[in-house]
Amino acid sequence: MFKIVSVLLLTISFGVSSFADVIFEMDQKQISPEATHKTKGMVKGNNFKMEFYENGEKSDGAMIYRGDKKEMIMVSHQDKSYVVLDEATMKELVGVMSEAMAQFEEAMKDATPEERAMMEKMMKGRMPGMGDNEIVEPVIKKAGSTKVNSYSCTFYDVYRGDLKTSQHCVAPWSSIEGGDEMKTVMLEMAQFMDQMAKSFSKSSGFMGKQLQFENNVFAQLRKLNGFPVQTIDYKDGTVDSKSQLVSSKKTSVNAADLEPPAGYKKQDMGLR
Repeated sequence: MFKIVSVLLLTISFGVSSFADVIFEMDQKQISPEATHKTKGMVKGNNFKMEFYENGEKSDGAMIYRGDKKEMIMVSHQDKSYVVLDEATMKELVGVMSEAMAQFEEAMKDATPEERAMMEKMMKGRMPGMGDNEIVEPVIKKAGSTKVNSYSCTFYDVYRGDLKTSQHCVAPWSSIEGGDEMKTVMLEMAQFMDQMAKSFSKSSGFMGKQLQFENNVFAQLRKLNGFPVQTIDYKDGTVDSKSQLVSSKKTSVNAADLEPPAGYKKQDMGLR
């Protein structure tokens, strides 16, 4: 399962154009287990949607960022429902996590070193990053240039320590049709995700670390200063997946298409 986790700062003015909206499409190939995926995206003002298609043309689900409301919506087509993550929900989630961590520490205060180590190992398995105090900042290294689907782009290798985690071939925003509109909302979404990471890090480091740079493709756009028209992800030194921008064009997008489908039920986060 791909993390989508991740996402986008800044608001810039639109130039005069007959269209202010954008649709784009990306293909992704997973190496092991072998699978093909597709992402169809649309931009309307500071609202953004990505529809995810796994192993075929049937949509698995969608992610909608509503910049006008500062919220993220995760849509599940399987059970025809959606959840909304906004500032209020984040605060509640942080409170629940802080309470859970306090209860854990209280339960462990009289535990032997062996019992504590065992419990921390169990918790870490369920909550990656828990107990890790050090965050290894990724390092970006420029590595030549090429062309991908007619886009001229520059290679950037991303390392975490000595391990290469990904490679992006980055094209200037201006070379992509609708690139300026994409840049606006994607960088704004990165800021939204940064806020989530900081909120979660205050209560428990593991959630914040899951939203750090190497897992947040949208946040990477700030440092790459362009759009990755090709991305190769590595796992344990070998290629894990490869994605490419297939097409992008300015058009007119219906505002209703950036809302959960009619008839879908809003679910709460089940925090209490």
